[in-house]
Amino acid sequence: MDYQAFALKYRPRNFQEVVGQAHVVSALKKAIVSDRVHHAYLFSGPRGVGKTSLARILARSLNCFEGPTLTPCGKCTSCTEIDRGVSLDVIEIDGASNRGIDDIRTLRENVKLSPTYSRYKIYIIDEVHQITTDGFNALLKTLEEPPHHVKFIFATTHPQKILPTILSRCQKFQFHLLPAEQIVEKLQYIAEKENISLDKKLFYPIARVSGGSIRDAESLLDQFVPILLDKKDPGEVTSFLGIIDEETLNTVTRYIINKDVVNALTFLNTLVEEGKDLGAFLLYFIEHLRNIALVKLSPQVLKDLVYVSPQTKDILKELSRKTRISDILKLIELLLDAKDWGRKLDSLRIPLEIVFIKYCQVEDNPQHPGPQQKQSAQKPVIPQPEITPQKEKNIDFAPAQDILTPKGIGENPSRHGPHTVLSQDDPPQAEQVVDTVTLEYIRQSWKEFLSEIKKERMSLASYLAESTLISYEKQRLTLGFSRQYSFHKEIVEKAKNTSYLEECLKKKFNAAIGIKFVLLKEEASDKGNPDTMQSKEYGFPGEEGLVNDLLDTFEGTFDV
Repeated sequence: MDYQAFALKYRPRNFQEVVGQAHVVSALKKAIVSDRVHHAYLFSGPRGVGKTSLARILARSLNCFEGPTLTPCGKCTSCTEIDRGVSLDVIEIDGASNRGIDDIRTLRENVKLSPTYSRYKIYIIDEVHQITTDGFNALLKTLEEPPHHVKFIFATTHPQKILPTILSRCQKFQFHLLPAEQIVEKLQYIAEKENISLDKKLFYPIARVSGGSIRDAESLLDQFVPILLDKKDPGEVTSFLGIIDEETLNTVTRYIINKDVVNALTFLNTLVEEGKDLGAFLLYFIEHLRNIALVKLSPQVLKDLVYVSPQTKDILKELSRKTRISDILKLIELLLDAKDWGRKLDSLRIPLEIVFIKYCQVEDNPQHPGPQQKQSAQKPVIPQPEITPQKEKNIDFAPAQDILTPKGIGENPSRHGPHTVLSQDDPPQAEQVVDTVTLEYIRQSWKEFLSEIKKERMSLASYLAESTLISYEKQRLTLGFSRQYSFHKEIVEKAKNTSYLEECLKKKFNAAIGIKFVLLKEEASDKGNPDTMQSKEYGFPGEEGLVNDLLDTFEGTFDV
């Protein structure tokens, strides 16, 4: 016997074998039992969900020699001829090729003839929406008052294209897409019948790509059985289907949520080396994150994730407990931006790397402070000079220009920090603590200071590099930003960043130095001045700078 495709071989032949359309099956069975079968039915819904198959089952139930019955015998002449598609009393018509008024006139003449040997003459018209308006109008009278021995069953994927006058004369049933679990069960059943031993997890990628169509799923299984029998590797299936398997999505999601940027980038590089479609990865990754967000909102949503395997549902529940809705939405927004960048760069690798780095970097994610930030979360307390009570009235702090630097520390004051010095007019016993750090010295050391920050917080160093040293008075350093860099000012003056910078100033200059940021009224004119370090030396902090750095590193090009 010639080989028969799975979609034909395992097509349902009775109501019990229909998968996923319980609401339609139940209504039709009750109509048969109560002898209230309508003269016209309209089955509508997506492709491959069982519309035509159920129409044939209904025809067999009505014309079986033992019927009308819910369990056609499958042995009588009517049942066997309907199965083979050669019945004289069950006529299947393609609406796409029999759509004109002449075709409908012929149908109207044939309707008047009695069935050959069956109980009813049944017309199954597939893709009925293809019939022209004139054809529908010609059919209208016959459809409204057909002979008692005629039944019409229409099937369509576009019910909105059918004339309302036709719809009003039919009983309408909407077919639904099938959930993954039911598709997987049907595929397992086929595998068992074919004596094929396969792991259940191999069927989920097929069910996912089928999009709820049982016919598509059966055709795909038919296509991949030789591959599955050879290697039994789900990676082979997902590679042929052009999708990203759930294990890959679970792994990269866990890296991202745990802020493990190194492994995330390594994993992305592996996908590229394996030739995976990063466009497909991006779409499936966004869908995966969306599932986590839904699970986070309501655990009951897990039941509605029809294309997700039970193992992945458990992982989604686990990951949802480790993150927050705001973080997931932020990551999704970054990925959507990466999609736009991918069009400009003609590559998604760099934009995805940017997303991973940007999301996982501690300084760019204030909701998840790292060890360095936790230590500097509170602003350090600036030590105040201790004053002996009995001498407090005699202390007179000299102005900055009158301070005498103690001998031996003028060449490198940063090594000594705050020192005890004498005012020119004070008696020797009147000691006081003053700051020997000057604006000029800070100016000379500023480039080195930024370099040290760059080692730990590159983006913060690049923001700070756009500032200008304004003044240093009363142990407070004032930095100015031009209007053009107001965004940079907002970033660096955040409490966590200010605390971090003050701690770094204290380590660098051995003095408790506060820091203040202001907006300049005018742009600094001396762009070449070393006081205002150019940001190109540290890399731009935003997306453009990171893209430029990556382009330079990988010798890429930017195509707008």
